[in-house]
Amino acid sequence: MADFPDDAKHDFDLDVVHQGFVKCRESSDQLILRNYLEAYHELNRFFRLTGRLFAFVAKDLEEKIHVLESHLDGPNGRHYVTVQSMTDFEVANNITKVKHKLPSGSRSLLRLHRGLEFILEFMRRMGESSDDDRSSTIAAETYKDTLAHYHPWLVQKMAGFAMYMLPSRRQLFETMCKHNYAHALELLDSVVKAGKPVYEDTQNIFANHGLLDLP
Repeated sequence: MADFPDDAKHDFDLDVVHQGFVKCRESSDQLILRNYLEAYHELNRFFRLTGRLFAFVAKDLEEKIHVLESHLDGPNGRHYVTVQSMTDFEVANNITKVKHKLPSGSRSLLRLHRGLEFILEFMRRMGESSDDDRSSTIAAETYKDTLAHYHPWLVQKMAGFAMYMLPSRRQLFETMCKHNYAHALELLDSVVKAGKPVYEDTQNIFANHGLLDLP
């Protein structure tokens, strides 16, 4: 198992994540998909920056992001501008039920949505913890309460091994984040506050379309 890469300062930018979620929800009744993906691109950089430790997570997220961006930039892109328009279009055309060469955008977003629940809850608990608390313990407990419900045994074991290698809260943020430690903690709270309404709105959209249990 790879070790946590603490030999160099990285540049994960929580402000990019925060701004992505804020812009995603600037229109009170719509979620802008491209801004959602901008936030997720930066979140995925965090996993890539850990090197081999979370490589399997980064690869999966990149695939889902690529599917959604392909829909946005494709011939039906006008139907994928918002989460609402995407789900309306795909449900009306049975895209969520029939396999296509390019997978359903709703299916791909559902995977990111489930991941976002874990990420936001992990960030919230990290913000409420102390400097020396093990982020590995916080991550494992959060994972058990969220994403583990959707993962098969093998993925759960891989995630468990990776999370076990995470360091203390202070070391994690000082190593991975672009900003200094104090500012990173402030941004952490801002990301949670901006991301939570995005998560809740997405949850409601998928629930209203009966899409929360897509395989």
